[in-house]
Amino acid sequence: MSNNPFTLMYGMPAPSIISRAEHEATILKSFTIDNSLRTFYITGIRGCGKTVFLRNVCSTINKIDNWIVLEVNSQGEILESIANKLYSKSIDAKLLDGWSISINLPGVTITKNQQNTISDPEIIIEKLLERLSNKSKNILIAIDEVTNTHEFKKFVNFFQTMIGKGFNFYLLMTGLIENFNLIINDKAMTFLTRAPKIELEPLSQISIALEYQRIFNINKELAVNMAKLTNGYAFAYQVLGYYFYESKAQSLNDDFISQYDTYLWNNGYNKFWNDLTKTEKKFVVALAQSNAGKKEEIISTGGFSKTNFSQYRKRLIEKGLVASTDYDKLEFVLPRFKEFVLYAKDFI
Repeated sequence: MSNNPFTLMYGMPAPSIISRAEHEATILKSFTIDNSLRTFYITGIRGCGKTVFLRNVCSTINKIDNWIVLEVNSQGEILESIANKLYSKSIDAKLLDGWSISINLPGVTITKNQQNTISDPEIIIEKLLERLSNKSKNILIAIDEVTNTHEFKKFVNFFQTMIGKGFNFYLLMTGLIENFNLIINDKAMTFLTRAPKIELEPLSQISIALEYQRIFNINKELAVNMAKLTNGYAFAYQVLGYYFYESKAQSLNDDFISQYDTYLWNNGYNKFWNDLTKTEKKFVVALAQSNAGKKEEIISTGGFSKTNFSQYRKRLIEKGLVASTDYDKLEFVLPRFKEFVLYAKDFI
């Protein structure tokens, strides 16, 4: 091996990726075969692989005839960006004879047949969609990490209008679970309450073990132990593989695990921790200190009432930090997050 097949960067594609073929197939079938759905929302915790998944789907669709894929920055001027990129793609495909466009940020203007200059991005996009739909072109907008911003609201309402007019317009988004809840609870975006949600679950630890065994040519026992250390967390899969490759390790000794912990803690877990309220931190500390994650232990250790326990249990499950094996028992989703919490609790 000449190059590390893993990456430490969030959202950066790496040579070694565990496929989520079932979810990809659902989207591809809905968009390209059944034409039954126009929107999907991909969600999950930070580091679960949303961005990589989005780009994989976009890459596949982009290779299909009659599809145009536009990746748009969620924090920018969304409509202006779409107008610009859609025009550029159309020109590259030689679909707009007699059209021209000029960009004067933050605005966009377009001229059709050397007259009728238009500066409203919504009108520009609609005219382009009309032309492209008449040529049987399908347009997919991909937006990573959407939030409930004014620009996003404008785009969603415009998107709904274009769907209503019958244009071949599709939308694929990613975002955190809590951001998705804020979006669908906004009365201005009721359209998205009907958007199918795909929540990316942990990767198969069996698949991770097989991939580690293939890449590093190690025995099954070591590969399985490595997979267990990731707990199926996509970012942890990359971090563990990256350091195992760089260190030329042959075992999971204490020094190696310390290096692994340090990177996860500094480049992911601190953010999760800092985003928790004081009471949420108190809850996860009680869970970390419990022997089996049982409801009674957490209530007793953390000093919660049964009502507060249910409230914070629900909130932390929605944030993707804990999972319920049954109603009376919880466990951490992230690998070695318990160890991190037991260390971080002294700094509350």
